[in-house]
Amino acid sequence: MTRTIRLCPLLSIVALLCTSISSFGQYSKQSRILDYFSRKSETINYSIFRGQPAPSKDLLILLEHQAKWDEAASGPTNPLGLRLRFVKVDEPVKQGNPVAMRYRVFADGAPENKVFSIGSWPVSREFLKDSDNIYANAGVSGSQDIYVNGQGLLMTDKPKPEQMRSLRAGNELEVKPRAGRGEPVRYLLDSLDEELQVVGTLVPFPVMAEDQGCRIEARIAQPNATAVLVIVEGFPAKSKVPLVLESEGAVVHEVLTTDLNGHSVIADFPYVPGKARGTLKATAEGKNCLPSVDLPWGAATGSTPKGQ
Repeated sequence: MTRTIRLCPLLSIVALLCTSISSFGQYSKQSRILDYFSRKSETINYSIFRGQPAPSKDLLILLEHQAKWDEAASGPTNPLGLRLRFVKVDEPVKQGNPVAMRYRVFADGAPENKVFSIGSWPVSREFLKDSDNIYANAGVSGSQDIYVNGQGLLMTDKPKPEQMRSLRAGNELEVKPRAGRGEPVRYLLDSLDEELQVVGTLVPFPVMAEDQGCRIEARIAQPNATAVLVIVEGFPAKSKVPLVLESEGAVVHEVLTTDLNGHSVIADFPYVPGKARGTLKATAEGKNCLPSVDLPWGAATGSTPKGQ
């Protein structure tokens, strides 16, 4: 069954995400994350299986913010709708299994004359506005300030003239997210003059299927996949998309409405009464396509591979 909740602007995202944001140097902007969510929120749809209690309003607010973050929509601190772009550096193999990959980060269109900080928001943690977290994951050290060159490449030092058009400057920021299958890591690039915020979402091991150009993705929204964002893309604009959600014998039928870009998202809570773990199957139906994905949920399911 589908439920809809209307969200109000200027919600206290700090209480949900930033209970203990680290400060670095003399620069601390604990309340700045509010700016990205200060525009009027729309509504979020969610689905639950029979016998399951309705989710709390705070959790729905959190999921709405995740969805908005992933869309990187324009707002007061990002009027042009810029978004972070991630380019994989390599994919090392350890004993036949992939380990954490490294990514360069681009902020295409971001001004070159600003100094930035960067933060990350893994599913399993509060929002971390701390460059040390990025450096630790990337295995590098250096300045906590972040710069952008003429190619949009994020750098850990101010680019020299000969580095302004470079894609391999030698001091580019590389992130090495620790994430499992279907697990996103969200990043925020925040200018120190408080004028620009650019967000991006990286899913190293996406749970995604495509059929005739129609795509469906299941993205973990809470630890152990107790909440999941189901995303459809590539469908006709402003169309109705039937969606079937199945979990351990329980079935729910939903109908999504796409936006002008053929995109729609719904939050699902895959738990069913009497089950501690299981598998969520999500299938979207288009005129000539039927993409489907499966995602394990519950304790001890394991969202491997985790980057080590």
